[in-house]
Amino acid sequence: MDTPEPRTDWLLLARTIGAEFERDVAERSRARTRPDAQLRRLKDSGLTNLAIPRALGGAGQPWSLIVRTIRELAAGDGSVGMLYGYHQLNVINLRREPQPRRDRLLQAIAEGRLWLAGVVNPRDDDILATPDGTGFRLDGRKGFCSGAAFADLLSVSARHALSGERLMVLLPGDRPGLKYADDWDHFGLERSDSGSFVLDAVRAEAEEVLVNDLEDGGDFSAAIRTPVNQSAFTQFYLGNALGALRAARAYVHREGRAWLHAGVAEAHQDPLLVSQFGELWIALQGAIALADRAALKVDELLAADEAFTAELRGEAAVAVASAKVLAARTALDVTSRVFEVMGARATHNRYAFDRFWRDARTHSLHDPLAHKVLEVGEYALNGQYPPVRAYT
Repeated sequence: MDTPEPRTDWLLLARTIGAEFERDVAERSRARTRPDAQLRRLKDSGLTNLAIPRALGGAGQPWSLIVRTIRELAAGDGSVGMLYGYHQLNVINLRREPQPRRDRLLQAIAEGRLWLAGVVNPRDDDILATPDGTGFRLDGRKGFCSGAAFADLLSVSARHALSGERLMVLLPGDRPGLKYADDWDHFGLERSDSGSFVLDAVRAEAEEVLVNDLEDGGDFSAAIRTPVNQSAFTQFYLGNALGALRAARAYVHREGRAWLHAGVAEAHQDPLLVSQFGELWIALQGAIALADRAALKVDELLAADEAFTAELRGEAAVAVASAKVLAARTALDVTSRVFEVMGARATHNRYAFDRFWRDARTHSLHDPLAHKVLEVGEYALNGQYPPVRAYT
């Protein structure tokens, strides 16, 4: 097991593992191979326990470090990087659990190297939780359940069938009645199995069910959810851009051919290519800086815990929304424009260089960027913070 201590070592480990994944990602992408081996590698490395306190068997690292590891893994393998990001945000979102149950859960996750995911999609109909003896029966279907097909532990959003209360349910991934619909057939993130989950008479014990309103602005777990989740998405987009630029650099040096009118012997000597790389690099570094600054705001919000204020939450939400818009736009631009510096031969399917754009394009539609711009505009012009809602 890899057990680095300083934060720089965790980042180096993430980059090393991302490079391991990159070596055969083109072949795995074409074959749509499930990433079971890659997820096992991450569990064994200790990276999946970064957010868990040291006293409970984890690494006790700040969110601002964790999201940078998402970026490095996504640079190597977009599907795996995204799944890893969802695992980490689901660990953080266990702040909703009361003590001492939360600590017991985190310790079990650390010891068992458990993989977390959610069946939560707020835009789909609610999973209905019907009282059944001392517990509940869960029935329904939700789409876009990223990572749920691989999860050891699942967070499920539901609604009480009688009272209408919003609930969160924590279930083992092998609970009878849970079924992945195997309906993921999108052009990006093709190995993430981010399709639908069906719950058919799934048993939930009373202690597995919490009343948890995702739009309760006074609830700490509700207040942190969107800034945490969206900052993970932000770094995923940047990881794709970073991976594309690294791949383009390696390709130009390895296989690039100088343009016949450029007056140079090697492609990497062409001033126009050098300038294009400079433009892409500058754009990416700016987006990374804004994203990392936003992650520090999330650190502050998490550190405040139940003593958080509306202002602290609002500042984090605006910072993350700003960073997400820039990251997504930058990623879509960089992952497309790298083909201009690599040339026509780089479009051959054996390289699968289009995976960077496909992954960024697919996930950046998660919730509309135009509405993120509107959130930031309301703050910039009218001084209004985004309300605590499922996507803001």
